[in-house]
Amino acid sequence: MRVDKKQAFKYINEYQKQKYDRITITRNKGDKEKLQKVAAEKDLSLNAFINACIDEKLKRMKIDL
Repeated sequence: MRVDKKQAFKYINEYQKQKYDRITITRNKGDKEKLQKVAAEKDLSLNAFINACIDEKLKRMKIDL
């Protein structure tokens, strides 16, 4: 069975539009690579690592979303 990559990406993009909000952040040049390394050491993607950091901070602040 051959998967049409164009259709697969279209489906994924549409799903993400419906289910997730996109938030763009900016950091100093070189921070991305450092953060990716830290995330990889924890077996996380950069996105998962950033979300975990946000969740931890909100928990400390006793804020539920």
